[in-house]
Amino acid sequence: MKKFVISIACMMVAGLMIAGAASAEDALDKIAKRGKFIVGAREGSIPFGYYDKDGKWVGFSLDIAREIHKAVEKKIGKSVKLTFKPVNPKTRIPLVANRTVDMVCGSSTHTVRRDDIVDFSITFFLTGTRLLVPKGSPVKDFEDLANRRVGAARGSTNEAALRDANQDKTISPPAKIMVFDEHSKGFLALRQGKIDAYCTDGSLLAGIKQKAPDPDKWALVGRLLTYDPYAYILPENESNLRDLVNFTLIDMIKSGKFFELYDKWMGPKGVVPIPMTEEYKTLLKLQAWPH
Repeated sequence: MKKFVISIACMMVAGLMIAGAASAEDALDKIAKRGKFIVGAREGSIPFGYYDKDGKWVGFSLDIAREIHKAVEKKIGKSVKLTFKPVNPKTRIPLVANRTVDMVCGSSTHTVRRDDIVDFSITFFLTGTRLLVPKGSPVKDFEDLANRRVGAARGSTNEAALRDANQDKTISPPAKIMVFDEHSKGFLALRQGKIDAYCTDGSLLAGIKQKAPDPDKWALVGRLLTYDPYAYILPENESNLRDLVNFTLIDMIKSGKFFELYDKWMGPKGVVPIPMTEEYKTLLKLQAWPH
């Protein structure tokens, strides 16, 4: 009899735990209740996310966010407002981790260390760390930064890569690393001669150069110091939202919508022409899981 009572009690506790888990709100429930889908966006990561001349949010990642917004509305069965919130390399992960934003749709590198804190979508873009310098600069690659000043975004993988290059003596004597909260501030320091080079992802440097008032005065140099797969940042352990984002990206890849948006922003007549490599195309196809 005693064993029977204990067994019943255990079953009741298990039932309560399952019921509690089932009733717990997930990210999609919270979006539905709030009536807003809040997306973190970059203000100066051309062509992924930035303000245009009229002060409107535009960019490749933001167009994809708009497609994900439609999928969210379809999933929860009601209209919700899409709200973009400015983030930078220092704030983007904390704002997702504490649920201030539902997703960051920008130009963030998916790393193992970051995946301990937040989740990520499938990879949507490939790039790597390079340098922007004045045309004619003696800096042609990372070794040439020895004893020079180089800028990077605070908290970025590029800043970490520079510090590693100093540590392992790829750059020797070490470069002086100066950090900035936004790429625009780093480029301003480069223009003013306060740094000798600015370091970030090659795709972003191409955008900075393209949108500069004097693009011919700047050169993109250096090998890829790092490999940077971009993904969208999502809250940890929110599989419903992560699946929705991934399935939306996969549907866009399969339907061709993804490539239309890519061509709009980075095709031959795009804002920042960046040819899609065969490696990149293959990765997109391999990630487009079958239904």
